[in-house]
Amino acid sequence: MTARSVADQPHLLLVLPDTPSVPAPRPAPNRAVLPGGADPAAWGAWLGEHTDPTWRAGEWDREHWLFTGRLDNPRTTASTCRTAACGMVVNARNIFCAMCADRLKASSLTAEEFAATHIPQRDKAPNGCAAARCAVTRDGVQCVRPKHCRNLCSTHYGTWLYHQHRGNEDRWWSHIAVPFTDEVPCLVPACPSPAFNSGGLCGFHSRAWTRDNRTAPTPAAEWAQNQPPYVAAHQFSLVPLADLVRREVLYALQQVDRWARVLNPSSIRSLVRDHADVTTLLRDEPRPLSAHKDAAYRRTLKQLHTALCTGFDEFTGRSDVNEDVLDLREIGLRAVSGQEPRQFAATVDLTQSIHQPWLRRLVRFWACTERPRTDDFSRTLRATTIASRALAQRPGAGNDPTTLRFADVTAVVDAFRTALKRDGTPYSSGHRNALTGCFFQLIDYGRRSDALDDLAGTFTRDAVHHTVGREDENEDEIGKAIPESVIRQLDAHLEAIGRGSVAGRRDIPEADLHLLYRTVYIVLRDTGRRPLEVASLSRDCLETDRGQTSLIWDNHKRRRHRRRLPITATTAQAIREWQQRRNHLDLPASGDRFLFPALTDQSAAGHLSSSYISETMRLWVASIPEIHAEGVDAHGDPLPFDRTLIYPYAFRHSYAQRHADAGTPVDVLRELMDHKSIAMTQRYYNPRLLHQTGEKSQVAWPKREVERVRRVYGLAS
Repeated sequence: MTARSVADQPHLLLVLPDTPSVPAPRPAPNRAVLPGGADPAAWGAWLGEHTDPTWRAGEWDREHWLFTGRLDNPRTTASTCRTAACGMVVNARNIFCAMCADRLKASSLTAEEFAATHIPQRDKAPNGCAAARCAVTRDGVQCVRPKHCRNLCSTHYGTWLYHQHRGNEDRWWSHIAVPFTDEVPCLVPACPSPAFNSGGLCGFHSRAWTRDNRTAPTPAAEWAQNQPPYVAAHQFSLVPLADLVRREVLYALQQVDRWARVLNPSSIRSLVRDHADVTTLLRDEPRPLSAHKDAAYRRTLKQLHTALCTGFDEFTGRSDVNEDVLDLREIGLRAVSGQEPRQFAATVDLTQSIHQPWLRRLVRFWACTERPRTDDFSRTLRATTIASRALAQRPGAGNDPTTLRFADVTAVVDAFRTALKRDGTPYSSGHRNALTGCFFQLIDYGRRSDALDDLAGTFTRDAVHHTVGREDENEDEIGKAIPESVIRQLDAHLEAIGRGSVAGRRDIPEADLHLLYRTVYIVLRDTGRRPLEVASLSRDCLETDRGQTSLIWDNHKRRRHRRRLPITATTAQAIREWQQRRNHLDLPASGDRFLFPALTDQSAAGHLSSSYISETMRLWVASIPEIHAEGVDAHGDPLPFDRTLIYPYAFRHSYAQRHADAGTPVDVLRELMDHKSIAMTQRYYNPRLLHQTGEKSQVAWPKREVERVRRVYGLAS
């Protein structure tokens, strides 16, 4: 007996649970209206000519407008679940899928142990399609079609239901039901799911076709040709877009792919859904969004819009190059860390910061020729801006390089001596020296490369007269300690840190974020390490010897690694509490060796960014209702404390001043601070600074503690 088709029995038609809907076939879109009245057909032809047919070979399917990212490609965000036996596709790298993440939280295993040993039980294939097979079996042959309901495929479920209502269920199982041995592919081109029933559509498309047929009856085979396939986390389809918009998106994607770090299929899928009804992406601004979108989506949309507008200018002949505008995408600035070089989607208008044409040409020549690191470029641009402003105040505004003299160099150096940050506060002397060096290195580069042949020889820096100097080698470490009374007020509100608004937040529980940032704060407060030194602590940073615990840390500033710092039992306990919780969190594998791992797989360093620590602390401090300073005003009311003085590095000063106030010997404090010179440590013992933290520290170090530190550092008693 042949099983009756569910499609022939409308009253038996069943659909899968809710899945993302497929856009219904749209009527032919209106003719695209392009800026300046440009011809859409000619624009589409130009896009086709400038689209690379070999782009992302093995990932981009030109015939079906389908992208399927390779899961081993680091330039595509998607990958397989971190659990070795899972294989589920996830929309990020080195994380657990939702099911495994839930199982990890309920287990007592560490993330590494769980990833290596857990065997997931699921009814879905790695691509998200139904994997479990129909239970109908005859003579050892099982039906190959996907399970739908009651362990039966759609067709068998329909016939089983028919016979069950007539009391023939047992006979149906023993004599009537025949397993299907052919897995019919879905009629939608490139769809990976097998047919859901004899109608030829998978469950995903069967549901969509049923819905669309209510308003516009269309044969399934005809309807299927205009539908995108079922896509997984590492895929996107451009089929739902109008033909011209498809070409625009593909062209823009190829341009953006040259400078973006990774391609995010999830963002492209969202973009396709949001623009399925437009005739062109060429607008003065990207289309307003009706709902909240994440930063990755907004960044992708802006990048595509920028790339497309640049291409349209070239198409219309309006792409005259403005030499005063640097396109950092084409220059390809190098990454700060050891990552592969990549390009950046940004432009810099030199006319906004540099007044002299010859100086603008020099910066452009240097950037295009040397392709500096991003931090070097930013620092040199800032230095050149300061020098340009100084020259603009001189006779002739510094526009003629042949007339520049020794006095002009003096004016430039004077400008660096008094340089201020953008917020109006002065730069440190070290940073002023660095900026001065950047500018004159740029001038020297121009002379060596013959790019400044017309610059007067008298415009030369003198080694004696043109120095910025250092006002105080330790000026940044003196007088900036947070008072102990303020620290106690912060401690009283410690339960609020890491909750609510948190920098770099990822989809992990708020309680875990709170514990992470709480531990960071405690380590900053109790150890006096610099923010980067805390952020980059190794996972096994504690060492116990004869009952005494030390923190193992790296002094990045002086390139001294595996330093030891004696810490209190309460500090060690706070770290151990976080270590235990950290073992059960679903975090990127790139941060496995760090105590405070990065919250996203996009981090270059693998550990929590020190800028995230600063921003989270700023948000937390701002949320505290009141923070009082020492003393009262004329009315006897407590004075408010300046919250801008509370930042991660300030706890280093507090740590040093706390020990100086407590009478810690200077040679011991020098080792605790890992100072290069004891003269730097002695600054904290200046009478005007002693007890400046508000009152004598309650953390007085008894003699036995001092002796313990002396033993750790090998100091003479």
